[in-house]
Order: sequence, then structure tokens, then C-alpha cells
Amino acid sequence: MRSKIFLASILLTPILVVTFSTLYFNMGMSPEGTKNNGIFFKSYFNFNQFKDSRGNQDLIEFEDGKWVLSVYVTDIEKSSESIYLMRQLNVALNRDINKLKRVVFYSNKLLENDLKVIQLEYPRQVLIEDKNGVLLNVLQRNSKMNFSVENPIFVIDPYGRAVMYFNMDTDPKLILKDLKVLI
Repeated sequence: MRSKIFLASILLTPILVVTFSTLYFNMGMSPEGTKNNGIFFKSYFNFNQFKDSRGNQDLIEFEDGKWVLSVYVTDIEKSSESIYLMRQLNVALNRDINKLKRVVFYSNKLLENDLKVIQLEYPRQVLIEDKNGVLLNVLQRNSKMNFSVENPIFVIDPYGRAVMYFNMDTDPKLILKDLKVLI
């Protein structure tokens, strides 16, 4: 008899936990807010929907399983701080440095020469041209910030989904804290 009660308690415990936690959550007693310092995009969008200038290949590849720290450059002067901060964050990750890659997106062909100079200054950074500016429009539509004016840093997960972006006035230590949790 004791073993039947013990067996019943083992089998019923997970069912009771799931049932009560679901009721607790549905009654409005869920956690509020997040612990993230970044801002989540308004809606989910996947980077696999964006194609290169020829339209036959993905704009960015995600086969390597790395997180992507990126900036969409519309103005060199405004984005230079974000590009520098990306490098500093990457270096500050220490042993996790190889779990992250840095990408700079741009659509203005006139910025290409300036970006190549920046790429020489900050190596291990990939430049990707968004030929028609479609990515910029999607980023703009899914955020509360004007991406063409602010040039903030945003994060893409290893599966190609845009996760969050950071205001320009966010403390770099808080951004690093988020990156360590994500990676």
C-alpha cells in the first residue's frame, strides 16, 4: 500500500505543478517586465527573408551558430560610436569572443569607402550591403527608435531572428550583461 501511495505521489506531482502554475499565470499573477536592458523588437522577423543584391542568396548566413551584434549605418559620424562599442563589447566577452560576430549593414553606396576604412580599423567585422534598404524599413517598423537617425546596436540570434536593440544611452556594462546571458 505504501508503494502505491508513493508511486501515485510521484506521478501526480508534475501534473499538479503544471496545473497550478497555469492557473496562477492565467489569473494574472505572472511576472511583470523583463530583466533585459535592451528593447525587444515589436514583432518577430527572421533575417532569412532578406536576400542579397542578386536576390538568390540570404543577406547573412547563420550556419556557424554565432550570435550577431550589428549596426545599420546610415551616417558614418553617428554610427562610429556604435561600431566602436561593438568591438569593445566583443573584446570584453573574453572566452565567449568566438560565439559572436559583428556585422555592419548599409544601403547607401556612398558610404562604402568610409566603411572599408572603418573595417580596416576594426578587423573581424563583416560589411553587408542591403541593396534596396528593405532591412532598414523592417527594423524601423519593428522598433520604437528611428534606426536611420540613431544607428543603434541590435542583436540577432544564431537562427536568424532579430532579438533586441539597445538605446544609445544604455550603459555598456548593462549591454555586456545582456550579451553574457544570451550567449
